[in-house]
Amino acid sequence: MERSKPMQGPSQGEDAPALLGWGKPAGFGLAGKAGDTASSASVVKLPSGLVVRRYRRFVAYRVAGFDGVIELVAGLLFRVSRGSKGSVVYVNGRKIAALLGLGGTIHPIDLSVVYATMARLGFEVVEASRGKAVVVRTDHPLIEKIKAAKSVDEVVEIIKRYLGE
Repeated sequence: MERSKPMQGPSQGEDAPALLGWGKPAGFGLAGKAGDTASSASVVKLPSGLVVRRYRRFVAYRVAGFDGVIELVAGLLFRVSRGSKGSVVYVNGRKIAALLGLGGTIHPIDLSVVYATMARLGFEVVEASRGKAVVVRTDHPLIEKIKAAKSVDEVVEIIKRYLGE
């Protein structure tokens, strides 16, 4: 005996919120649609230089260029200098996303560029239990300059001067 699907009334199914006047729920639909990436990027305030990319099962943030990496590192170091309570802060990919207020992860390739930039700035990159992490010491001379800065834009200029660009 073949079972038939139960009938869905107007208050059930995927179109139910639209019929009830709530609009279509965010995040539902096909991942390949052109508007999904743009609409989710406009809903979330992204730091400049980051682009949202949707893959099959997750959302990843990609960096648009090396200037985007510098801005990402500047925002990260600005937050660490303001919010750190100890003398050493371990920063991995998840903590970077949390400090910057991102809703997903940073793409692994871009994360390796962030780690390399942090190493060029004089911070130590170590192997952690789940990948790599950067050891940010708050007595580092660059952190002392960042603590004196008033905005992230000033931190970007400090980092560019420090790198010689």
